[in-house]
Amino acid sequence: MWLLYASIVALCVVLAAQESKHALLPKTWTTRLWVAVLAAFGGAVLLRSNWRRDREWSREQLELGTLSNSFYAPRREAITQGFCVFGGVFVGLWWGLANWSVLLSGIRQSHANRGLLGLETATLVGAITGGILGAVIGRYVGDVWEHRHRRRRLEKGMERARAS
Repeated sequence: MWLLYASIVALCVVLAAQESKHALLPKTWTTRLWVAVLAAFGGAVLLRSNWRRDREWSREQLELGTLSNSFYAPRREAITQGFCVFGGVFVGLWWGLANWSVLLSGIRQSHANRGLLGLETATLVGAITGGILGAVIGRYVGDVWEHRHRRRRLEKGMERARAS
């Protein structure tokens, strides 16, 4: 979880720099940066809370005839992590491509290093925001998958019991 906190701190540092004379992104992107920081903060709060965590797993597992819950947790975690990686890569690439002009303007003003730092910062902001929001979506998808899968297993078990 320390990585989640460090990510939020990094976004806040970029936002604080954006509101000063040391802005790394164009001023036209300030509103988008605020939206990204607020969305990432909201996603971090959701990830730290018990939102969409399976609290009734023991009752549902008992209905299936076992209390072993080693099947769903790793798969739900893999779904969450997969969405996190996909969101981080996709949104990071989008922010980087959308802010390509930062590097171009830095080269034109003979400050290529500053332009490259701005481009890297934009990509980092996108990757952090996309990763956090992807993890939130992944948690939701994993929870929905788990409940549907358990329901199907329970229905198949009841069909087998009726057939016997």
